[in-house]
Amino acid sequence: MFREKMVTSAIPERVYVLCKIVEKGPISGSELREKMEPAELNANTSTVYFPDYRAAAEELGLIITSDNMISLAVDPSVIESRQTMRKYVNGVLRKFSDGLFYQVTHAYYMLGADALKTEKNLSNLGPLMSELTGQKVDAMDMRAWRFWVSYLGLGYLQEMFMIPNADVFLQDVIELAGLEKGKKYSFGEFINRISPYCGIIMDENLKNRRLSYGMSNGLRTLHDAGILKMEHFLDQKDIWTLYPLSVHPIRDTVTNITIGGK
Repeated sequence: MFREKMVTSAIPERVYVLCKIVEKGPISGSELREKMEPAELNANTSTVYFPDYRAAAEELGLIITSDNMISLAVDPSVIESRQTMRKYVNGVLRKFSDGLFYQVTHAYYMLGADALKTEKNLSNLGPLMSELTGQKVDAMDMRAWRFWVSYLGLGYLQEMFMIPNADVFLQDVIELAGLEKGKKYSFGEFINRISPYCGIIMDENLKNRRLSYGMSNGLRTLHDAGILKMEHFLDQKDIWTLYPLSVHPIRDTVTNITIGGK
């Protein structure tokens, strides 16, 4: 799912439920599959999803298999809720920077506001994503992509169209980076702290100090919610530029940011 081809059967909800079952103690692959996909419910179908979402859980380091016994590979607090699992996954995404999910997400973000002009059915974005990533991307990949990009807080789904907005993702990253609430940071320091986690949504060249459309959307959403406060002080030289939005209090440039909005 994250290293190679994306599959629609490996949705976040199935990965989470699988982990909650494994949390109770080591379990054989066959018993786990029966709990996830009871035979009596699949008597009239040959469709099997289990190998796909089990593989996704293993890729993410959530479970481990030894002697055909599957065990939880993380502290139980990681899967306390769907939200805690999401934060964990957002923290390990960089391990899959060569994988299709990461590459497609980065390419979509690098489209900027032009993403709004693309196909309204993201299933049809395969050819464009193939061109941008240099990897084969088909309709199934894109349909699978939408489940995880939405779950990880990297955008909002409108039917089959994805609006780039990294607000939830950024909120997780701020926690992962250990940024202090109530402390005012220069924007450059803020970027340096979160950038290890944010390559998936940021331009590789930060020398221009410009942020992507989707990242700008996310920061403004968090600003409006009081989760952080962005400011531009005229006497500061560390100036960064968000995607321009004339109707927002933070129209374009910013020099400082306070976590917690104080």
